[in-house]
Amino acid sequence: MKYELFIALRYLRARRRQAAVSVITAIAVAGITLGVAALVIAQALITGFRADVQDKVLQGTAHLNLLRVDNGGIENYRELAERVRAAPGVSAASATTYAQVLLSAHDRQEYAVLKGVDLNSPGETKEVFSTVIDGDPARLKSAPSNQSSDQSPGRAPEEGTEGIILGKQLAQTMALRVGDVVTAISAHTRLTPAGLQPRPRYTRFRVVGIFSSGLYEYDAKWAYIALSSAQTVKGSGDVAEMIQIKVADIYAVKEIGERVRAIAGRDFAPSDWQELNRPMFAALQLQHRVVYVFFALLIVIAALNIITTLTMMVIEKNRDIAILRAQGSTPRSIRRIFMLQGLVIGLTGAASGLLLGLGLSWMANHYQLISIPGEIYSISHVTLKVDPVDCARVAVLAVIICLLATIYPARSAARLMPVEALRYE
Repeated sequence: MKYELFIALRYLRARRRQAAVSVITAIAVAGITLGVAALVIAQALITGFRADVQDKVLQGTAHLNLLRVDNGGIENYRELAERVRAAPGVSAASATTYAQVLLSAHDRQEYAVLKGVDLNSPGETKEVFSTVIDGDPARLKSAPSNQSSDQSPGRAPEEGTEGIILGKQLAQTMALRVGDVVTAISAHTRLTPAGLQPRPRYTRFRVVGIFSSGLYEYDAKWAYIALSSAQTVKGSGDVAEMIQIKVADIYAVKEIGERVRAIAGRDFAPSDWQELNRPMFAALQLQHRVVYVFFALLIVIAALNIITTLTMMVIEKNRDIAILRAQGSTPRSIRRIFMLQGLVIGLTGAASGLLLGLGLSWMANHYQLISIPGEIYSISHVTLKVDPVDCARVAVLAVIICLLATIYPARSAARLMPVEALRYE
């Protein structure tokens, strides 16, 4: 062991005449520990929140959507979906159509978005099949009977056999269970001698399942029906609104989107999940940076105690420093002694903070301690996701801050003149 490190460790362990120095040293270590632990937990919280939201969003939506540039319908959607599936990086593709309706049942009405599911497409694109918590999604099929009609509000619609899968929150709001019947009211217009007149279309569905995606926005407003049923409700005929695509690598979605566009032609434009959710993920990224800076400032404040500790120690050890200088120690060696003390304090605080942060993160995940309002944040609780790279960055940041805090006291000690220090000894 080099004598500089030996003396630095001895100074940290030795009993001092000034007890305040020991107290301030303990406070500095505790401050670094709490700062590092807080930053580790904050990083894990934001990373986990982002990962949960991203997983829920990708579970309920496509990785890539292919639409016409003019927002028109896709008539050859079956043939186009087959060609898109052959693109490198594409794992599945299917057509879909959305319809905005008013659902009515049990004297309750709720706005909902109906998404058409192509039952002949690969299973990977039928995301609702993996999120159904009650009922049988296989019963989501089109009935041969004509169940849709243009009627006046006072006339009851005929009951059909087509199925619908409701979001969990939507089903609870409308007091619907599997087997109940719900009416979808869609708005249409017709040209009459008096001009355009509203012509509502009433379509009855039987609830065949309830899904829970984990995202409140989807579970409270979305429902799934067969693609042919969605075309009937929307009145678009045998036309799809878009081709939804699943890819093998979600982070290579832009490159895959260019390949899909080359296959589909210039009349089509891809839209990936990053573009559709850009405001949300940009806000999360900004929050991540703000939290990182905030807790880094806490570590800086805690490191200020190191300056106080080492400054008081330099005053206390004037005689020792003078003797070391008289015996041949260089100013560089004296400076290194006090910098090593700050380094030891930083390493101790960083290690303790990492252990504390990891322990608290495990407890929060094990007991699900961090619950949040699902209607606001789309998820009910946050799973802390500890990233080893983030932990390493936090520890290195804490040690660097501690080393920077030693510069002034160490330079003061190195500039001490032996004659001045020993004059009155």
